[in-house]
Amino acid sequence: MTLDINHFWLLATAMLSGVFWLLAYIFIIYRGFKDQSYGMPVVALCGNLAWEIIFGLGIETGCPASWASCPATVIQARNFIWMLFDFVILYTVLKYGRKYFTHPIVKKYFTWIVLGGIVVALLVIYTCIQEFWIQNQWNVVVNGQVPDFLPLKIQGGSYYTGFGLNFIMSLLFITMLISRGNVDGQSFYIALNKWLGSLAAYAFMLADGIQTPVVNVLYVFVFLFDVIYIWLVVRRCKLQGINPWRRA
Repeated sequence: MTLDINHFWLLATAMLSGVFWLLAYIFIIYRGFKDQSYGMPVVALCGNLAWEIIFGLGIETGCPASWASCPATVIQARNFIWMLFDFVILYTVLKYGRKYFTHPIVKKYFTWIVLGGIVVALLVIYTCIQEFWIQNQWNVVVNGQVPDFLPLKIQGGSYYTGFGLNFIMSLLFITMLISRGNVDGQSFYIALNKWLGSLAAYAFMLADGIQTPVVNVLYVFVFLFDVIYIWLVVRRCKLQGINPWRRA
């Protein structure tokens, strides 16, 4: 019964994070086309899309070894759906993003810089998963033994790298909003669903016991930055005479 309850909470929180972040993507895409802008910071998009290619195409597993009953197909499908929507966000970045950059080299080679950034991010994330290990606090059995450490390749690689990316993304959303000085491509509902998706992802880690010190520290800052971002979006909307609750 304990295993069934734990499986329920793991699956529920994994799917909730999927729903909330998917809603954030949908609102980002909508506002991108509506405002002829883009709503995800370019660097964050490069890392995000690279992560989704790795775990959405099944290059690496999105199931931690500590979750023995993990429905790998369902988790991969969630990541694959994120990837499809992120490709649409990529389109908005390539279509509308060049105007936000003034350096002539960046403007001239903007498309190649963005695509190159995705390749770089993919290689960095993939090699980190292959190289780094984590303490085996779950007593996962590997080849009949309980090793002291587990490779990220089989234990939480998607969640550790994902939370690192989430930390960067949360900071970059604030930076993008401040540097633009307006809410082009942004809305309260993007900010809210990003915050809720991060909350659900951390709840998943609590259910699986993945909340090691580094995860806890990252989430504290993700939570803080996301709340600040929500407040800044609402404040900027009001300064521009926009009703934040009616701006989808």
